[in-house]
Order: sequence, then structure tokens, then C-alpha cells
Amino acid sequence: MSLVTTRAVVLQTYRYSETSKILRLMTWELGPCSTLARGALRPRSRFGGLLEPFVEGEATFYMKEGRDLHTLSNFELVRDRRGLDQSIELFTIASVLCELVMRLAPEHRDATLYQTLTRGLDGLHGLGGRAAEGPVTGGLEYVWGVVDALGFRPELERCVVCRRRVGKERVRFDFPAGGLRCASCGAGGPRLDAAEIDALRALVSGVPAAAPGPYGNQGRWLAEFIRYHLAEGAKLNSLPFLSRLT
Repeated sequence: MSLVTTRAVVLQTYRYSETSKILRLMTWELGPCSTLARGALRPRSRFGGLLEPFVEGEATFYMKEGRDLHTLSNFELVRDRRGLDQSIELFTIASVLCELVMRLAPEHRDATLYQTLTRGLDGLHGLGGRAAEGPVTGGLEYVWGVVDALGFRPELERCVVCRRRVGKERVRFDFPAGGLRCASCGAGGPRLDAAEIDALRALVSGVPAAAPGPYGNQGRWLAEFIRYHLAEGAKLNSLPFLSRLT
């Protein structure tokens, strides 16, 4: 048994007993890990109610060789991102980020994925500051960033069938093929107009769409791409909510 201290993001929590929690963490040093926080649900717990999804801190735990569940000793808060539940849209996107990492992160250190996740959560938390002013839109670029960091990026410059460069003409998003299909190559997915193509390219490149506003079909298209290329038959609980963003 060894004592490990590493930066970590809380991806998800589960009640373990009347007083304890199991945490799924994305750690800087070790990739995804599961820890048991004994007594976390007690009123006077040393964790002080900090162990909630999206927060980041320095986690110290006893790592048991050959075990999947380790014992959390301490958690020093670094970034408190609680409050994303004030916006159903931002909470949905943050949940997708964490679930993708929880299900698909490699079982080893992945600095790029960790940084992409934390950049996305920070960005969403910043958007959440405007939630009191009305509905908040934006943030899909952070999900595309995690999709890219996991090794999946749609082809948006050339037709996935004939490889001809696609411009502003109406094209289709062929989810199984992984990108845009030109009009000459027949049906295969929903049609996109020029504005939708520009918005999709911007989001996949990691920047907000040029014209902020309603999500339109972008959330549904992102969810469909994830289903075909990342979920691989696994049920991701957050995807149906992503599909419903409008």
C-alpha cells in the first residue's frame, strides 16, 4: 500500500453507505481512479461537503496494489465549480464531459485529456456566472475538445466518400462515416446549410460558434457522433439530454 497525492477532478459520486461515498476521479498522475471517502456524508466530515462532481483538488489516497478501489485520506480544494446545476444546459454539458472521461479515458496518465477536461469545466463555470441573467448557451466546443483528445475528430473539410473538398454547398453529416458527405455522393445523414457548417467547424476547432445563440441541431449532431464513434454500444446517461439542447 502506498500513499499517493495528485491533482484530481471529481467526475461522479455514488453513495456507498449511510456515511460514505465512492468517487470516480480523473487524476493528473494516474488517469481515472476510484476512491472511497469514508464518513464523507457525516455532518462533521473533514471533507466538508466538497466532494461533488466537477470540483478539483489535491487528492491524497492509499493506493492498494491490484485493487480498483482506494481509500481517500484527504482532499484539498483547488477549484470549486459547484453551482453549474443553476443552468440545466451547462450542467448537461459538464456531465457529458465527465462521463466521457470516466468511461473512455485510458488507464494511465493523459495530460492532454486532463487539461482539456479542466479547460472545459472552467469555461462552463465562467458561462455559469451569467445564468442569473437568463438562459445560457454555449459550451459544446468543450465537448468536441474532449472528443478530439480521446482520438476522434470528424472530417469536415473533405467528403468522407469521394474525398472532394467541401465548401459552402449543402452537405450531409454522415455519422457512421465520421464526417461530411457531399451532395454528389447521395444521402447519408442530416443536411447542413452554410451557416451550420461554419458553426460546426468552429465548435470542433475549439472555439464558440461565431453567432452565439440557441444550440439548434448542434447538440443532437454531437450526441449522434459520440454514439457512433465513442460509446460503442455503451449507454451514456448524459447523451439524451445533450440531444435535447435547443
